[in-house]
Amino acid sequence: MFLARLFQVGETTAGSVDFTVLLDALKNSITPAQVLGVLAAVIGVGMVFFLMWLGVRKAITAFTSSLAKGKLRI
Repeated sequence: MFLARLFQVGETTAGSVDFTVLLDALKNSITPAQVLGVLAAVIGVGMVFFLMWLGVRKAITAFTSSLAKGKLRI
């Protein structure tokens, strides 16, 4: 319904598309708390993957150096 009002044929030109209907629909459907929740989840998952990446690199380095030198260093 709001898309029909947004893109009314014949009344608007390429430079005068009215986005207020679309912005109002977005403002009414998404709350700031939801945006913050998604951002917190993305940051949390990203931190977990980063720390896993560092741990795997450390484990691989320890394993290959123990094979090459015969000593296990942690």
